[in-house]
Amino acid sequence: MLILFVFIGSRNVHAQVETEQPQITPPDTTSSASPLNTQQGGEQPPGGIPAGANTQQTAQNRSADRQAVEDAVNFQARDSLTFTFGEQRIAMLYGAANVSHESGNLKAGTVELNLDKSQLQATASSAQDTLSHPVLTQDDQELRSTRILFNYETERGKFEVAEINVPDGHLIGTKVKNVSRNEVFIEDGIYSTCPPEHMYYYIQAKRMKVVDEEEIFFTNARLFILDIPYPLIFPFGYVPAGFEQRRSGLLEPTYAFQNTSARGIGLQNLGWFQYFSDYFTAQTSFDIFTSGTFFNESRMQYRKTGDFNGSVTIGYSKERGLEPTDPGFTETTTKRISVNHSQELSPYASLSANINLRTADYFRRNSFDLDERAETSTTSRVSYRYNHPENLYNFSVSSNLNQQFATNTTRLTGPEMNFSVRQFSPFESDNTGMEEQWYERVTVNYRNNFSSRYTFQPTAADSAKINWFDALFDPQKYEEATGNDDHLQYGFIQRAQVSAGQLIPSRFLNVSAGINYNEYWYPATIRKEFNEEENRVETFKERSFATTRDFSTNLSFNTTFYGISQIKAGSFEGLRHTVRPNISFSYRPDFSSDQWGIYREVQRDTLGNTQEYSIFEDAVFGGPGAGEQRTMSFGVTNILETKRVRRDSTGEVKSNNLRLIDNLSATSSYNFAADSLNFGRMNVSLSSSAVNNFRIRASAGYSFYSRDENGREIDRFIWQDTNKFLQPLNYSLSVSTDITLGGRGRGARITTPEYRPYDPYDQTFFSPVDTRFFSQPVQGYSSGFRMGLDFSYRWTYRHGRDARKSAVLNANNIQFNLTPKWSLRTRLGYDFIEKELTPSQFSLNRQMVCWNLSFNFNPFGEFQYYAFRLSLSGGQIQSLFQKLPLLNNLERSSSPNGRVPRRY
Repeated sequence: MLILFVFIGSRNVHAQVETEQPQITPPDTTSSASPLNTQQGGEQPPGGIPAGANTQQTAQNRSADRQAVEDAVNFQARDSLTFTFGEQRIAMLYGAANVSHESGNLKAGTVELNLDKSQLQATASSAQDTLSHPVLTQDDQELRSTRILFNYETERGKFEVAEINVPDGHLIGTKVKNVSRNEVFIEDGIYSTCPPEHMYYYIQAKRMKVVDEEEIFFTNARLFILDIPYPLIFPFGYVPAGFEQRRSGLLEPTYAFQNTSARGIGLQNLGWFQYFSDYFTAQTSFDIFTSGTFFNESRMQYRKTGDFNGSVTIGYSKERGLEPTDPGFTETTTKRISVNHSQELSPYASLSANINLRTADYFRRNSFDLDERAETSTTSRVSYRYNHPENLYNFSVSSNLNQQFATNTTRLTGPEMNFSVRQFSPFESDNTGMEEQWYERVTVNYRNNFSSRYTFQPTAADSAKINWFDALFDPQKYEEATGNDDHLQYGFIQRAQVSAGQLIPSRFLNVSAGINYNEYWYPATIRKEFNEEENRVETFKERSFATTRDFSTNLSFNTTFYGISQIKAGSFEGLRHTVRPNISFSYRPDFSSDQWGIYREVQRDTLGNTQEYSIFEDAVFGGPGAGEQRTMSFGVTNILETKRVRRDSTGEVKSNNLRLIDNLSATSSYNFAADSLNFGRMNVSLSSSAVNNFRIRASAGYSFYSRDENGREIDRFIWQDTNKFLQPLNYSLSVSTDITLGGRGRGARITTPEYRPYDPYDQTFFSPVDTRFFSQPVQGYSSGFRMGLDFSYRWTYRHGRDARKSAVLNANNIQFNLTPKWSLRTRLGYDFIEKELTPSQFSLNRQMVCWNLSFNFNPFGEFQYYAFRLSLSGGQIQSLFQKLPLLNNLERSSSPNGRVPRRY
C-alpha cells in the first residue's frame, strides 16, 4: 500500500510511525497542513491520524509515548515526506532531511529510512558535489561521506568516500566500516594533520584502523609531499592521533653544523622523555659533536596537587677542540645543578627551596637567553615558615647562598632563624564609649634573630685550588685559601620596640614617640695588637661568650595641609596642592665611651698614633655604633592634583581627578652632637604619571659642603667658596611607557556564513546578493603593534674626574604582524654613552595551514647566531619528518656553541 504526503512551502514536517498499519484519510493537497508528529512505538486508535488535522491522544497513549522517548526516532524534512507500508515500512525524506536518534544525527538532502531494519541510507547527488554530502554526527564528531548506510540500533555502518575528523588530524577513506563507536576500519585511506582542502602532505595506506578515535594503525603506507610519493614504503605503522605529553618516547633530534674547532657536525636534543606516573616525569637530552664536545641536560619533575611540586635539573658539558696531541688543545668542563621545591606542610607551615649551583661559564657556553648569559652571580635559598593559627607569633628558618663569579666570592648565610610576636598593647582597656587615653595607644613589638655567616674569598681569586665547598667543612683548608681563621660566624640579636601614637589629642597634628632596644649575643670578640717588627695591626679572635646592647629614642611630628586654586586651563579646572611636612628627633648615646666597654684603642704605626675599634666590628650583626646621635630629620612631601571636566553634545558633565605630581619630596637631617659636617645629604625624588601611559621617576642627591684636594668633605659650606648652593652628587631619570597600535576591532567585520550542506530541494539556499558585495570586497587588515619603551639616565659625581654617566634606551617585547601570517618579535637597546647597540634578539615566524616556519637571529655584539626551523604543526608525525633522510635538513643553526635557542 503506497500513501504519498506532499507539503508545499518551507515549513518543517515531523513524522512519527506506529508499529501497526494505521488507517489514513487522504489530505487536502491544496490546503496548508500542520506539522505531523509520529514516533516509532506506541499504539493508535482506529481511524488513524489524518494529515493536516489535530488529533487528541488518550492518557494511555501519552504514557506509552513517555516510556518510549529514549528509543524514539525523530525525523523531519523541509520539502516533502512519503511513507510506504508494505512488507517493510519505508519513509523517504526530501529537502534538508534530518533524522535523530540517541545514537546519532544524520543530515542530508534525501534520506531513506527503513523502520523495520532500523536502518538509514543517504546518498550525495554526485561525488563531486561536496555540498550535498550527507553528514553523520556522533558525540560531536562529524563523518561526511558520499553514501551513508547506518543502523541506529547497532550503531554499525558503511560509508563510501568518507571524511573522518580525529583529534589533531583528518582521515579520508574510499570505503569505511564501523563495527562500533570505538572501532573503525578504512580501505584506501589518507591521513594528514592538514585540512582536506590543503593536504600538503599525507600518509596513504591500503588499510587503516582507528581505535577510540585516538590511535591509528595502518599497513602498506607511503608518505606523499605535495602529491609526490616519498621513495619509501612502510609495511606497517602507528600514529598516536590523540598525542599527550604523558606518553614516553624519543625526543626529536636535530642535525647541526657549527664551523668551530670545538663543535663541527653533530646531533642536538637527542634523548628520551619518560612518563612514570601523573606525579613524576623525567627527560634527558644530549648534544654530540664530531669534535668530541657533548652536552647533557637531565630534568625530573614531580607534583602532587595541593601538597608539593618541584623539579631537579642536572647539566654537564665537556667542550674540546682538535686532538689531544695537537698544540693548543683545550678541554673545558661546565656543570650545573638546580633544585626547585615547594611544599605545603599544613595550612600554617610551608617549605620552599630554590637551589642553583653552577660553574661560572655554564650559561655563557650553553644558553641562548641573553639575561642568563649576562649573569655574573647565582643565588640559592631554602626556607621554612610557620604562622600561628591565631597569628600570635611567626617563625621562619632560611639559608641563602650567593656566588659572585667575577671575584670568586661565596657567601653562605644561615641557618638563619627569625621569631616575632604579634604587636600588642599592654595598657589597652575594654571600656567602650570612653575617650581613649594616650597610654592606651602604647604598642610593643618584639622579635629576635639567630644567624650564621660563611664568607669564602680566596687570595688567589680565580686560580685558587681550593673551592668554597671543600673549605666549608675543613677550617684548615679555609685558612689556607683565605689567609684568615674566620671560618664560621654566629650571632643572636633581640629587638624590642615601644611606640605610642597621637600623644596630643589634635586633628591637625600627629605626635608619636618610640624607644628601640637591641641586645647582641656572640660566641667571640676580636682583639687587635700592633706588631712592631712588621709595622702592622694584627687581629686575633677571643672565643668567649659576650653580650652588648644599645638603645635609641625618637619623637616625630607630622601634619597635612592643602592649598586650593580655582584656576582653569582648557578642560582642566581647579588645582589642589597637598603638603605633608614631617620632622623627627632621635637620640642615641655614644657607645664608644669607656663606660660601655665596647671600643678600644690600638697603636697603628711606629709614630705612636692610635685608632679606635669595636670588639664586635667583625660580628654577624655588628655592634653599637660610635658617636653620639642627636639628630633632627626633616622633610616635605607634595602632591599636585587637578580635575578634568568634559561635556558631551547633550550637555552632560563628566569629570575625573588627575594627579599631575604623584610625589615630590625632599629630605635631609642635622646632627646636633657632631663636631662638624652636621648637615646630612639632601635627597630629592619625583614621580608622575600625568601623561597618559607614561611613568616618570627622577631622583637626586646633594651635599652642603665643599671638598679638599683629595675629594673629602670639609666643614665649610659650598656656597662660601663657589657660586653653587649645593654640590650635586648623583642624578637619575627613568621614563617608561607601553605602546599599542592597531589590532583587531577596527573597520567593518566580515564574517563567514555558517556551513550548510547543499540541498537541491531547498531553494532558499540561493539567498539575495550580499549588500556589502563590491563596496567592501576585501576585509581591511590592521597589524597590531606592541612595545615597552624604557629610558634611563644616571649621573654620578667624581671629584677631579669626569662624572660617570649612563644613558640607555631599551625597547622590550616588541611584537607586531608584518602580514596576517608573518609576525616579528624582538627587543632592542642603545647605549648613548658607549654609542653601541645592546645585545638583541629577533624572532620571525610564519604560520601556515599545517606548517610553522621560524627564524631566530642575533646580528649584534659578540654573541651572534641564527637558527632556522621549518616544522609541522601537528606533533603526531613531526618526528617522522625529522628522522627521514633528505627531510632532516629543514632546520639550520649557526652560533658560538651550536645550540638552537630553546627559550626565545
